[in-house]
Amino acid sequence: MNAGQADDARRPRCLVLDKQRLADVDEKHARVRSLLTASGADALLLQDPANIAWFTAGADPARCMAEGCQTSLFVTDDARLFATNAVDSAQLFEREAFGLGFQLKQREWFQPHSALVEDLCRGRKVVSDSGFDGTRSVTQDVVRLRRPLTELEVDRIRRLSRVLVHAVEISAGHIRPGVSEASVAGELSHRLIRRTVTPVRIQVCADGRNIRYRHWAYSEDPIESYATVSCVAKRWGLHVAVSRTVCLNQVPEELWSAHQKAVLIHATGMYFSRTGRKLKEIWPKVRRIYDKFGMPTEWQLADQAEIIGYRAMEHQLTPDSDYELQAPTAMYWHPGVNAALQGDTVLVMPGGCEIVTRSATWPQLRVQVKGHDVPCCGVLLIRTEKTQALPRADAPQTSSLFAGLNLPDDDADSSRLDSIWELDMSSHQSVFEESDSAYSEQSVLD
Repeated sequence: MNAGQADDARRPRCLVLDKQRLADVDEKHARVRSLLTASGADALLLQDPANIAWFTAGADPARCMAEGCQTSLFVTDDARLFATNAVDSAQLFEREAFGLGFQLKQREWFQPHSALVEDLCRGRKVVSDSGFDGTRSVTQDVVRLRRPLTELEVDRIRRLSRVLVHAVEISAGHIRPGVSEASVAGELSHRLIRRTVTPVRIQVCADGRNIRYRHWAYSEDPIESYATVSCVAKRWGLHVAVSRTVCLNQVPEELWSAHQKAVLIHATGMYFSRTGRKLKEIWPKVRRIYDKFGMPTEWQLADQAEIIGYRAMEHQLTPDSDYELQAPTAMYWHPGVNAALQGDTVLVMPGGCEIVTRSATWPQLRVQVKGHDVPCCGVLLIRTEKTQALPRADAPQTSSLFAGLNLPDDDADSSRLDSIWELDMSSHQSVFEESDSAYSEQSVLD
């Protein structure tokens, strides 16, 4: 450690309270109170990481190499408490949930977590999301509590979508002949992790490998003609997803024909994703497009869409699903036709559908649905052969094929996503009293 680093380590630190996040946690607590009243219970025990992330507005209790639950949440009508070990408690309270009104009950790391939770539950009527030690499971009730999304969650999904779209488009735009699928997946993973975003699932489907294997991930095989890059990413416990397609030097006719059909299906699904509609009411409108193009069984080859949120798949779209969309809700549409795949995350809002993964740089196709334009991504054409001329400036753009040579670089989006949990203090006054401070109480997650 050099002298500068040593000085930095000795500087006093100030933990920052995120008032917006505290308000979000208070709203979640109010929802839990209604569950406790309805179930006649004294407390709710949460052990599922997705539910803990939801209740805490983004805390991550997961720990490397840990088997089973090591951190639980215990929520009563008037209190919320972390049950954890002495190793993780500091990180939980100083980074994950500072100032959010949580109490702490802890034991040493070598003592069983189950014994700690048993002590909390003893003598109380407890419901849980895990069925721990005979507690009544209310898993589906907790899932319903996570709906609809809060104002903070909507904002985070929009912000996370911008980061994901940027990373996917840059990675896809850098594809050249001979690069392996795994190399592209690695580049994409790096671009996300450097922004403190976790890649949950990455697919790099090249040269039609996904025709037979619809859930193909990636391999060491080289990309020769075209590829679709898809990714599901997570931050603050929330998930978003997107897909983009590139072609090298030319676009195969079969792929372009399939892509146009997939775009029509995609636009139809997104347009009719409206609050108050059941998924089984949306599905016939989507299936009609498959039937119209003489592909009545194509939809059976892969899933089409799902509700996305604190899980990558909260609820899957099926022909007979009674799930009713309730604004605001996030949904990931990803229909496919042959090798062509579309993929965008949308927010079902009170006024309609908002495509949060809409691109500002990728070629676009506008599809008319019920007289409304629905923007969908086309195919990015990357020309690498010097002997092949670029498209003329006056060439029609109806095919949405652009030469992808002017995509933004990796550092074009410099906004921070990591939680700013400590600030240097040069004096005894609050940073919020300094007129030249770059931070405010609202900028904790900026």
